[in-house]
Order: sequence, then structure tokens, then C-alpha cells
Amino acid sequence: MAIPKTMKALRLVKYGSPYKLDEIPVPTITDNDLLIKVGAAGFCHTDYQVYKGTYESPCPMTASHEPAGTIVAIGKTAAAAGWKTGQRIGMLNFRHGCRECEGCRNVKVKQGANSECPDIRFCEKKDMAGVTADGGFAEYVVADADTTVLLPNGLEFEQAAPLMCAGATVWGGLDAADVEPSLPIGIIGIGGLGSLAVQFAVGRGHPTVAIDNRPEGRHLANEVPEHLRPQKVIDSTSPNATQEIISFAGDGGLAAVIVCTDNVKVTEWSLKLLRPRGVCVPLGLPEDGFKFSAFDLVFKELRVRGSLVCNQPQASEMMKFVAEKGVRSYVTRIGLEEAVDLPERYMDPHLKGRLVVVL
Repeated sequence: MAIPKTMKALRLVKYGSPYKLDEIPVPTITDNDLLIKVGAAGFCHTDYQVYKGTYESPCPMTASHEPAGTIVAIGKTAAAAGWKTGQRIGMLNFRHGCRECEGCRNVKVKQGANSECPDIRFCEKKDMAGVTADGGFAEYVVADADTTVLLPNGLEFEQAAPLMCAGATVWGGLDAADVEPSLPIGIIGIGGLGSLAVQFAVGRGHPTVAIDNRPEGRHLANEVPEHLRPQKVIDSTSPNATQEIISFAGDGGLAAVIVCTDNVKVTEWSLKLLRPRGVCVPLGLPEDGFKFSAFDLVFKELRVRGSLVCNQPQASEMMKFVAEKGVRSYVTRIGLEEAVDLPERYMDPHLKGRLVVVL
């Protein structure tokens, strides 16, 4: 297909101001890049933090780090690795690792059966789509071949997009928890991340409890595909919530809890739901940091485990799981021209699931 010289893009021009729909040049690619014709891209809590100026991101900048689409051009190194035009892909937001810094030298990821390469997530010089460089709310976006995954046949772009951050975050969180499939897990915060975390946990064989203070979140937990629904749904504001969750789990509490909110008090409360030597994986990024009870942490020998968005091999496994189990996100579709107020829409307390821009 012929690639135009310019494209439409949603740009963050000023912190706290609505996006601006602009006409900008189609980006160029380097040797290990893929040029993607975007089919859909999601809006994430990190996008809201970028909008507020939390990361002091450069402006103007194209937002979104959750794109999925079709390859339309390939750099020579990526082509040699087997990437082809017409392939449908999802794109993780880390790009262009330097391969020389301490992060690149010290953290490796498997590449094929017998080789390793630097894990771009820990590169000190990487760029991040929609955070430090242009992202996916545009007709075209640049993907790094080392952090790109093929989409399963039949998976719509609007379903693939949320998997590239929300899905990748909770999939990595479940890997980080590292508990046996038969052990009970709690998911706190049933929004775009939590609804996927519930399906992943149930599909992996965990007795699962979904926990949320909003009726929208609790309803969403019961609206996922029937075979992936949690065994129990709890209102966290109920006076008996803690005991109900511990009773559900048995053996003194949950083996692990995945916290899909940046609420500091809720994250601290999550430790009270755990059995001795249980693990908490907090996935939110509160700007003022976390606070945990020393007594809960020490007297039960709990673990609090950091977890970043999963890497490319993990994301490929996630995609196989999605295809096999029929994982689905609840999405609200928005056209590019109607998406200038996305941050405001995101803050609606009654929002369910994920906001996805379709192109």
C-alpha cells in the first residue's frame, strides 16, 4: 500500500489541556523498526499521568502506548528477522534499547531457543511510546521489532490494543506473584486491568476473588466470558469484606493479591488479605509512593513484589492464552476525531473497562 507523507494524530500540546487533532508527518523508521498502520489504540492511567505532566513528557507529543495494527514498512534488520508487511501486530511501549548501558548488560531476555538479548524494559536510554516519544493515537506509529508480538487470527484490533499495556501489566504481575495454579488469588480494582487479571487468573487455574468498591467494577467482573468469571465478587467497602475474602481463600488468606489501582490505602489494606508468606503485587503508580503496615509485612513474612509491563516473550505467551481461552475486554470505541477529551472521559467515576480509539 502507498504510505502518505502526512497523517492525523492526537497530540498532547499542553499539560491539562484537551488533545489537539493535528496533521503531522508520517514517522520514518530505522533498521530494526516496523511502521504500523494503526487499527486501534487504548487509553491508560499512565496516559492520564502524562496528560497531567507527572513524567514531564515533551510537548507536543502523540499520546497512547497501547496500539495494535498492520505492518506497512520494515527496516532491514527487522526484515532479516522474518517480519513481513501485512502482519497484524501488537506493540509494547518500550523501544530502541541501546544495548550498552548497565540495564541492557545486566538484564537479558530469551530470544529463540538458545540465545539471549538485552531486556529493553531496563535500558537507561530507551524511548517509550506516548510517554517520552510519539505513540499510537495516530494513523501510523513506529514499533520496535524486539518488543512487538503477532496477534492471533481473529483477534480484533480493538481487543488487542488493551492487551498491549493493561493485559501485559497484569500478565506480568501474575508471573511475578509466582504462586501455584491451585492457590487462591485476589484481584483488587476491576477496571481495564482488573477485568483482564481476573480472566488470566481464573484461566490459569486460580480460585479467584474480584474486589472493587464501585458497582461498575463488580458488575464488570461478572460480565467477562462465563468460563473466566471469578468464584467470588466482593464489595471492598463492606464491613465484612476482609473476613469474607479470608474465609473464601482458606488457610489464613490469599496466596497472592494483584492490586490494579494506585490507591495507597487500598494497597496497604491488601496485605491484611494475605496468608503468611503471601505476596502482594501492586501495579498502580501512586505519585507519593506506597505505605505498608510494618506489622503485617514482618509478622506474616509477606512479600511485596514490583512488576513492570511484561517483556516480549511473556507477551507472546499471553497472546496464545488469549486465543485459547477467549479472553475479552469491555471496550468503549471512540473515533480519532471524537477523542480530544479522552482524559476527561477517563475520569468518569462510572467508566467501565477500557477506552479505545479506533481508526
